[in-house]
Amino acid sequence: MTTKKILYVEDDQANQMLVKLFFKKEPLELICVDNPDEALGAMKSQPFDVVIVDLNLRKEGDGAELIRQLHNLPGYENVPVFVFSGQDIHAFKEYGIDGIVSRFFSKPISKKTLLGAIWEVLGIEQNQM
Repeated sequence: MTTKKILYVEDDQANQMLVKLFFKKEPLELICVDNPDEALGAMKSQPFDVVIVDLNLRKEGDGAELIRQLHNLPGYENVPVFVFSGQDIHAFKEYGIDGIVSRFFSKPISKKTLLGAIWEVLGIEQNQM
């Protein structure tokens, strides 16, 4: 089985480090970038199986705009997108991207919740790995 690649777009280094720890012993490749431009460049240069985006990258709504752009990239129309946010689900819905996002998670998130959701959208049972 090929290694599944996860792109994590997060401008907070502490959050990046925490998620990197979650993936440390997992058979998944995690690529972290900290802004929308780097994310788009990474997605154009290699395929990702799941994309995780912080909703507020540097300024309000940057993550939402990135998700809209990502959804229109060839090959990414059906890639699962997770949103991490310090906001609640009601504030998230105001961005109008809930129809193209697979999962919404309020920060902080637990390792079990995140990895369980990734395995689920990939259609892989954890004990198969």
